[in-house]
Amino acid sequence: MLPSESPKFKGSEEDPGQLWDEFCDALKQAGNALRRDETPKDERTIAEGYRNLVRMVRIGFENTFELSDPATPQLTPMVGRMVQYEGITSDARYLHAFIDGSVTHVIRGSRGEAPLIEFGSYNGKMGIHDPSHLIESITEEKLEVAADGRIEVVLSPEEHTGNWIRTSAKTRYVMIRQYAPEWSDLTPGRFVIEREDGAPAAPPFDLSEIRAGLERTAAFAIGNPIIWAEISDYWAGFSVNRFVSQVDADARTDIAPPSGHHFSCGYFDLPEDDALVVTFQPGEAGFWSLGLANYWYETIGYGRRESHLNSGTVKLEPDGSVRVVISHSPPKDSAGTKNWMDPKGHCQGTMVFRWSRPKSPMPDIDCERVALSSLS
Repeated sequence: MLPSESPKFKGSEEDPGQLWDEFCDALKQAGNALRRDETPKDERTIAEGYRNLVRMVRIGFENTFELSDPATPQLTPMVGRMVQYEGITSDARYLHAFIDGSVTHVIRGSRGEAPLIEFGSYNGKMGIHDPSHLIESITEEKLEVAADGRIEVVLSPEEHTGNWIRTSAKTRYVMIRQYAPEWSDLTPGRFVIEREDGAPAAPPFDLSEIRAGLERTAAFAIGNPIIWAEISDYWAGFSVNRFVSQVDADARTDIAPPSGHHFSCGYFDLPEDDALVVTFQPGEAGFWSLGLANYWYETIGYGRRESHLNSGTVKLEPDGSVRVVISHSPPKDSAGTKNWMDPKGHCQGTMVFRWSRPKSPMPDIDCERVALSSLS
């Protein structure tokens, strides 16, 4: 269910609490994501499903009400330690804003130290708008940066010199992505967005606006968990313990990828006593990462070194290849512990391989499920 298909609430002048009752009643439908025949019924998946439902209420209200006014766009963090969704990676910092692409906006700030950065415009945000696709972008490859590290990016229908992204009335959403193999010694970019036509700030919201916001929040909370669960279902039925390049997938896995990024995904099925050995020859790319997500596409072990790897943290084999062991406890052999990924108790979930700014084709990724004891 998208906000355009939102439930309709009536409210009542006689009973101020009726609108809240209608909102809560509508949210009951969100629980249907847990009742689907396809949804795994193990305790971990259901427990994380409840958490995801509550998170989607919070995210839905922020994105469809608190941050949704295009007259006063705000660049805010999309995810954080307690909110991960859409299969994001720990290696990235995400900022987003909702805009009216028919007028001019300027993003100003400091470039920061992330090796990869992208400013992208979209015709919508997944789970809120349909469709949701990248329209135009600027990356570090062409981004003009002042000597002091300051940058300015213009988003407008009219052409501009310097960093310019063409927009139109179809442009409704902006994202800034910053990628780095290791963030401990790096400063992320800091940015603000301003609408250049001097649109007056919206007056304080009234009851009709909060009603519409609650309707859109309910629609997001009901529909978004199913969108991502269906993508997990797809990989579970299509690529168990193997990776498949995104170009070989179908419309259900169309997740509005950023420019210069290619994905290869799979679904791990890993009993507690087994291990999945992943090997590939990485070739050349500006950046790559390998991460895991649970059934609801929340990042497993967000920010934890032992649960994801990238081109900067991996330890290569003598021939330059990569060997990764995914298992519930570290393998005893020294080769296995060199690149160990901990699924944090998840016996099933999605594997996401990002191949960014490539100079070589997406590598072929081999997987073999073996007994963990065989790696001793």
